[in-house]
Amino acid sequence: MTKDKLLMIWVSTLPVFNILMDIGMNFLPELKTIFGLVRICFLIGLILFFLSNFKLENIFQNQLIIFFSLYLIGISILSSNTEISFIDGAIKTSIPFFMIPIGIAVSKLKSNLLIKPFIWVIIILLINYLISQFYKLGVSIYEKDSFYTGGATASAPIIIALGLLVIFHAFNQKKLPYSKIMITIIVSAALFVIVFSLKRGAILALISGVIIYLFNTGQRIQTFGRFIVVGLLMVFLLNNNIETFYKRFESRTTERNDLQNEGRFKEIFYIVEEFQSSSPIKVLFGTEPFNSDVVMVKYFGRKRRLHVDYNILIHGTGIVGLMIYFLLYYNLFRTAIRHKKRFASFKNSIYGLYLKENYALVTSVLILSLIMGFSGGLQFISYRIMLFLTIGYYLGDLIHFKSKLMEKSTIRTE
Repeated sequence: MTKDKLLMIWVSTLPVFNILMDIGMNFLPELKTIFGLVRICFLIGLILFFLSNFKLENIFQNQLIIFFSLYLIGISILSSNTEISFIDGAIKTSIPFFMIPIGIAVSKLKSNLLIKPFIWVIIILLINYLISQFYKLGVSIYEKDSFYTGGATASAPIIIALGLLVIFHAFNQKKLPYSKIMITIIVSAALFVIVFSLKRGAILALISGVIIYLFNTGQRIQTFGRFIVVGLLMVFLLNNNIETFYKRFESRTTERNDLQNEGRFKEIFYIVEEFQSSSPIKVLFGTEPFNSDVVMVKYFGRKRRLHVDYNILIHGTGIVGLMIYFLLYYNLFRTAIRHKKRFASFKNSIYGLYLKENYALVTSVLILSLIMGFSGGLQFISYRIMLFLTIGYYLGDLIHFKSKLMEKSTIRTE
């Protein structure tokens, strides 16, 4: 087996592997450590294999990823709980960023590699939810005996939202691996789960991603029409469960949940208050990275970690860490825009539509993740692995488009 083939297989198994690890951890909590070690070995093994067999381009994006990773590892050593700051913080935050160069490299080797894995991730989660309702497995959130999560983590709705954007992109590219009817049913059921879960972060992130996609796609009318069809099917499913949905909605607005959301809102004010009494060094480089509960206990009256990604970063990694994080995103946007402009000559051709769809997906996924950051996604490694793999892969399609086109032309002329 060639190294190219092995890399493609390794990458294509990432989405399903990670979701199975999540479900395994939830259903078998006594084996959580083992599942975690297997996942970390699988991911670090992939990164080491990639770095030793493929050239990591000396570009600003990759330099930022390496520098940010080293920065996180360095400051985690200064924490009062190195184990949490290093493993649960620095490692879990750094690893997903390496999926960007890996995705870019794999996109040159094979087209349309991620659509099947994402469809199967959604199918696995739907089966999990379905079985969980029958056997009352997992945690029922917001309303007792209403909606059981089974082995799915809190990140499942946003993973589904990410998968839906990838599937709609495949719809527009006419690259669906299965029948349109089957995919439409799966997508409608998946959208129902997102709405029924009442995870506002995932819902707002998906809406924002869809708006950006519609704004940038070259097939706006067709895409909007597909959203309408899927939306109507979702409403049909919701209507058949409307009483349970209302109960969940009412429970979502209880005092407990209001206090929880108020806590997220108050986080930033507590951080400002903490920084006002801190040294300039702590303001610049943070304190207790990814171990914020030991600091926030004096404000919340109990040990409570920060939830919002940007609050976690500015508190734990300082202004410097947060700026590097945003710089990574800025550079991804800039790269996508730059490569889109390079192909202005293809504007009115079929290639132009292809490039426009890839650009629409990359920008919509970037916006989805930035919006999700206000709800909290930094701690969900499965979601972030799939997120940055998607960004890297479809960004790679933009970067490698011309060389792949030339290769096709060469093959045809031979």
